[in-house]
Amino acid sequence: MKPGLLEMIAGIALLKVEGASGIAARRDHEERAAKKKDLAKGIRCQATEEAVRADLDIMVGYGKDMHEVAMAVQREVAAALENMTGLRVDEVNVNIVGVTAI
Repeated sequence: MKPGLLEMIAGIALLKVEGASGIAARRDHEERAAKKKDLAKGIRCQATEEAVRADLDIMVGYGKDMHEVAMAVQREVAAALENMTGLRVDEVNVNIVGVTAI
């Protein structure tokens, strides 16, 4: 698979979740943070021949239930990765790094 493809899939899936107001830039992806429209910033995926693991640093909208948003992000990202790649998703780790005013 092309590098960054799994992160792009996860980023698009994240956009479907109400209350997930953005993706925070990961320190190990600072070069991507400069690109405003990069859907993969704040996301890191690791894949083997059979499975995928995803780590997402996200922002949550003020007043939203953080636990519910994180669970919805896990479901959406896992479903998108499994459906589009055929790989098993072992983990989707969501790290809420901030709150934004909507």
